[in-house]
Amino acid sequence: MVLLFELRFFGLWTLWWCCLVTGSTGCQMQYVGRSSVTTDLQSDVLLPCIFEATLLGSNQTADIAAVWSQTTIPADNLVEISLQSGVMFWNNRDKRIKTFTKLSESGNFSILLRNVQQSDLGLYRCELHEGINCSIAYQEVQLGLAAVSEYQKYVIAGGSGGAVVLLLSTACVCYIASKRKRDTQEETINENVVELKTTRSTSRWLCERGTKEEPIYENSTELRTVKSTSRGCCQNTTQESSIYANCDRNKTWL
Repeated sequence: MVLLFELRFFGLWTLWWCCLVTGSTGCQMQYVGRSSVTTDLQSDVLLPCIFEATLLGSNQTADIAAVWSQTTIPADNLVEISLQSGVMFWNNRDKRIKTFTKLSESGNFSILLRNVQQSDLGLYRCELHEGINCSIAYQEVQLGLAAVSEYQKYVIAGGSGGAVVLLLSTACVCYIASKRKRDTQEETINENVVELKTTRSTSRWLCERGTKEEPIYENSTELRTVKSTSRGCCQNTTQESSIYANCDRNKTWL
């Protein structure tokens, strides 16, 4: 009896194990492939994820869903797109992730990432699930920065060189204009100084001439008027400049 019981138990265990193995063959994960996408920062980019209809199966009521994640350490789950339950976000990156629910019915689980940031760059994983803990297939997307072409390098270099030339030209024009202004001011000052010296020399000459040469006047009244005028000339000349202080000695002649 004991041996018969053991044989029956072993047979049931073997049958259960075979059923388990047969049932688990549908959950064997299939690697679809990897694609590379390049973009610029602050721009929008589409991360593709398309599975064949055969992986979805003919049963439209099956619990099929695709899960997007970024393969960081630890992995960052972003969104789950389900044929039955719709969309569920775990991390929508400040509402920068957009899904296309209607396209998922045909196996297209692609997402749009808006306003790409430096932290968004890296490897992404799109994994197809059926039910709970049953992964059917997955594919990977590498997101990187777009390379600058040789033409763009020349344009950037030319623009930088043009900016430098423009800056130097502006500086030269400003310097020349400032120098001309200073030269004009210095010429004006020199002309004023020469004119002032000429005026003072003329005043001194008139003063000395008026004090040394006394014409003969018809009466004493006219003589006093001329002397008074000469005396005022000498006084004004003395106040304007200390250089002509000798006019004080000429006063004694009057």
